[in-house]
Amino acid sequence: MLVENNRLKTIACALLIGLVVSITCIAALFSTASVAYAAVINRIEVVGNARMDSDTVASYLTIKPGSSYNNGDVDESVKRLFATGLFSDVNIARRGKTLIVEVVENPTINEVFFKGNKRLKEPALRAAIQSASRSIFSEETVFSDVETISNAYSRVGREDASVSYEIVELSNNRVNVIFNINEGEKTKIFSIQFIGNQAMSDFRLKDIIKTKESNFLSFIRTNDIYDPAKVQADEELLRRYYYNHGYADFQLISTVADLDPALNQYNITFNIDEGSLYNFGEVSIESTIPGVETENLYRELEIRSGRSYSARDVEDSIVQLTNAVSSRGFAFVEVVPRGDRNFQTGTIDVVFLVDEGPRVYVERIDILGNDRTRDFVIRREFDMSEGDAFSQATVHTTKQRLDALGFFERVDISTRPGSAPDRVVVVVTVIDKATGEFSIGGGYSTANGPIANIKFSEKNFLGRGQYFAITAGIGEDDQEYRLAFREPYFLGYRISAGIELAQTISDASDNKSYSQDGFTGAVRFNMPITNDFRAGVFYSFHSSDTSIAASLLDPSAPPPVLPYDGVQGNRAGEISAAIAQWDGNWVSSVLGYSLVYSDVDNPSNPREGIRATFNQGWAGVGGDANLLKTDAAVAAFVPLLKDFDMVGFARVRGGHILNLGSSGSYRVLDNFYQGGKAVRGFDSFGFGPRDPITGDALGGMTFVNATAEVQFPFPLVPQSTGLRAAVFADAGTLFSVDSASRGLIAAANPAADLSAIDDNSIRASVGVSVIWDSPFGPIRFDFAEPIMSKSYDRLRRFNFGASTKF
Repeated sequence: MLVENNRLKTIACALLIGLVVSITCIAALFSTASVAYAAVINRIEVVGNARMDSDTVASYLTIKPGSSYNNGDVDESVKRLFATGLFSDVNIARRGKTLIVEVVENPTINEVFFKGNKRLKEPALRAAIQSASRSIFSEETVFSDVETISNAYSRVGREDASVSYEIVELSNNRVNVIFNINEGEKTKIFSIQFIGNQAMSDFRLKDIIKTKESNFLSFIRTNDIYDPAKVQADEELLRRYYYNHGYADFQLISTVADLDPALNQYNITFNIDEGSLYNFGEVSIESTIPGVETENLYRELEIRSGRSYSARDVEDSIVQLTNAVSSRGFAFVEVVPRGDRNFQTGTIDVVFLVDEGPRVYVERIDILGNDRTRDFVIRREFDMSEGDAFSQATVHTTKQRLDALGFFERVDISTRPGSAPDRVVVVVTVIDKATGEFSIGGGYSTANGPIANIKFSEKNFLGRGQYFAITAGIGEDDQEYRLAFREPYFLGYRISAGIELAQTISDASDNKSYSQDGFTGAVRFNMPITNDFRAGVFYSFHSSDTSIAASLLDPSAPPPVLPYDGVQGNRAGEISAAIAQWDGNWVSSVLGYSLVYSDVDNPSNPREGIRATFNQGWAGVGGDANLLKTDAAVAAFVPLLKDFDMVGFARVRGGHILNLGSSGSYRVLDNFYQGGKAVRGFDSFGFGPRDPITGDALGGMTFVNATAEVQFPFPLVPQSTGLRAAVFADAGTLFSVDSASRGLIAAANPAADLSAIDDNSIRASVGVSVIWDSPFGPIRFDFAEPIMSKSYDRLRRFNFGASTKF
């Protein structure tokens, strides 16, 4: 038993000694490891670098001489060096007290080449990618460039374009990067369909959206390219159209763009729910602000009970109410509309709630995307600045103004929180568009042969929002040159100031027996009264030199015996006595004003609305003339058959001249003269009173003309071609020659029949037009046949005009 106990004690002692030795060894190992992973170096040596100096490489390391480091520091340093994109390989090791950093530098790109590109030119591709000559080659960057090029081709309708690359190694660690491009065929939009539309036709809806179906002109068009962003914008256009035409419950359920890879074409389908048609019901205003009398606010509303519902009219009413209440000292007013639908009557009762809004101020206005337009052109359209009270109504008005400028493809205004709870940052994002235009017009005159008009204009001149135009009109006997410049914000106010200069050269022709050289200078000022109404004042100076051949002015020449026989052309060697007395210089100095009202839906292509103008000028501010000239015009655009996208257009114009002085202060040459611009089918100076002896046009002191036109899609031609047709009827009259001129003509030949002088008969024509919204700009051809005319009228049955934007 004793022996057994001693044996157990011996084993226990051995185990205890072994445990102590093991713990000691493990502690020693951990102590050694701790030293290995917390080493200290004295210096850093960089190997393999050629372009970058060693100190710069060492600056990216987290390891510094004299400080301890571990494996985590080594890993982080390697990651930092790779992140520079300058190295293809990095290795870090320690030799004694020296840290060796061995790098392999990425090659330098000698040149970037593109092969196979035709649709996208090389400068555009170079601007899009990151790889460039003399930059550092990176495989990751080249991969990204391939994706960028592919996306660029998708945006121009080349969905099946493929892009690859190859690297050509050169000496001195340089490479050439070659992008091989297979552009493929253009991806077309085969069809655009609408499901669920009953009130609005496919014709009308296709005209509203910007995306168009492909056709035989697709090789020069860009609006038949599928772009998700453009389709999204089209969805908003559809919503706005329905909301503004009575369909308050309109919903765009889905938009599907199916790509057929085999045919490389898209089929786009808009699935919509039009909802019911509504009119405005009862309209009322409620206010929680003490001192605001709602009875005085109803005149600010743009909506009326019984009218078709329009979201645009509701928005405009909010703006008008907000501005009206704000002008009374309530800076933080908030107007919220509440609509109550009555499904039985098909009406929406609208209540405008006027309340005090949150006290929020504008911290900053940021403007993005304006590559061409200057910042100040956009900022000046705001009625608020940094530090002012924020108003959502003001933001809405600003967006309307920016859209109306016509400088941008798209305008978005959003807000984000500022540096404090009561501060907001207003962000304006725009996309510039082409604002220049080059137009060519022409026609053929039965009297003067071919006529050409050329115009260059830019409505965002140098990105400053200014208008600049040069016009030249050239005919066989007449020339006209015009220059116009307009500053829309004169001296920083919302008042436009413009100047116009014109030089005219008119030789004697079959239309007239005299030549005239004239110079005109004008200064105009205009300002908005409301969103739809503008007023302006102007001053113009006109100096003309009328030259009549000496043989026509010879008092010893025998008087003409035969009256004018009605053949187109003046009798050789004769001139009207009413014109002959005005040989020499004549100065007209005019002060006047103008009024313009327009609520058309689209200024460049109106389909709905009214446009009216009134001008009156007094020529008597110095100079030789003393008269009051008045003219006015009203034009209306009405959608007719919505299922067929038919638009009606009617216009009435009139004018009158009142002689305020003696016979010596009024010339027959100051009369109104009418022709093809008033009644198509007639030439310039084409109709109206004439000298019965010589056939010279005498013009008239009064005119009235009217036009009725119906435009519709060209039959049997896809709407996406942009072709439309029109039928029209024009009518007009020009009459009233001053008594002094009439007396001179009667005295020249007492036996003459003066019925041509007293001519006040109506001229009329009918015709057809072909209107093409071509890729180069709008082109119009007019063919007119006079149905009411006189034998001595001048005719021009064909006329055309064209323009293009840049």
